Amino acid sequence: MEYINCRVDTQPMADELHSVSRHVTGTTTAVVAMQAAVIQADKEAAERVCNDVNRGFHALMSSTLSQKIANLQSEVDSHLMRLNQQTKQLLNIRRQMERDYMRTAQRYTKTFNSLNKELRQRVQELDQPIFRFATTEVETTHNRMTSLTATVPVGQTESVTDAQRILTSNVKYHGIQVLEAAKSFVASMEDQKALTNRILLANQKAESKVLYMPVVISERCFEQGSSSLITSCDALLSAQNTSSVRGELMQVASTMPWHETAADEKVTNELVRLMAESDAPERIKRTIQKLMEKAPQYQTL
Repeated sequence: MEYINCRVDTQPMADELHSVSRHVTGTTTAVVAMQAAVIQADKEAAERVCNDVNRGFHALMSSTLSQKIANLQSEVDSHLMRLNQQTKQLLNIRRQMERDYMRTAQRYTKTFNSLNKELRQRVQELDQPIFRFATTEVETTHNRMTSLTATVPVGQTESVTDAQRILTSNVKYHGIQVLEAAKSFVASMEDQKALTNRILLANQKAESKVLYMPVVISERCFEQGSSSLITSCDALLSAQNTSSVRGELMQVASTMPWHETAADEKVTNELVRLMAESDAPERIKRTIQKLMEKAPQYQTL
């Protein structure tokens, strides 16, 4: 085995390595600086993106809410105008109902007052002496007992006893007068009763009669429906009986057995005569004639 000793100069290599080390250190420094710059730039970019996103979202939400507020504001205004209009209508209806109520109340108040006055007079006329006694004689007797009591000027302990005796004497005196007046009143009432019994007819029974009264039931047709009108002769019966007859007819008018019949010449002739004697314009007469010609079949019971 043979050994060869060689000497290699490493100084240039060391110098180059030293230079490379400096460049590597500078590169490392540049990389670190660049990393910090990149991180800062990314951070600033991320902040700008976040700010832009926030501004965009805020602008989008503001625009959406503004549109919704505008739409709802228009609806609220329309509803408010409608409510104001309905309020005015309701106030008008309320004022009209108040006027109708006051008018009706005044009319019925006058009617009730007149009825009360008339009934009071009739009740008093039924037994007028008793009412006269209760309204005049009793009050007069009471006034006599309280105002005509004698007052005797006495003193101290005697005043009470003497005053009581005087008052008792006056009460007894006026009591006797009242008894005499009541006795006279009862006697006059008995005489009046006997006179009334002599005047009235004995064993007279009320007779019931059946009266036939002509009535007219007319029907009127409107766009809202139809209504019935009953006309009768008010001179034959009293107002109460006439009202009762009309009420009964209103109840049975819809259930009456009507059936169609031919036109009655008497009715037609009477209508022609009435139109000839009437002073109505010719247009109204022609309208009545057309209605008669276009009328449906007559109906009778």
